[in-house]
Amino acid sequence: MRIVGTTPVQDCFDGSSIVTYWFDTPWTRDSIHALAVLGPVEYFADFPRPFFRLRCGSGLQVKGVEGETSCQVILPRVDREVVREGFECCFDLS
Repeated sequence: MRIVGTTPVQDCFDGSSIVTYWFDTPWTRDSIHALAVLGPVEYFADFPRPFFRLRCGSGLQVKGVEGETSCQVILPRVDREVVREGFECCFDLS
């Protein structure tokens, strides 16, 4: 998967930031489970549209739906750019 774009969604009251990430291919079960390098992934395969969620100790949260080409990422107020770079390094950015 490659990141092909980002869209800022909103700024939250706590100072965190929400960004929609767009990818060149849809999320698959394998690509969802590959996020485990960042932290524990919750994967709800039995939902009509399988949903996943990742919450990291750094404050990063990722939410998305299998089969979609986007996900929402909540970046923390503290060390936002470091956390963002850590997330983005999991994908081929070339």
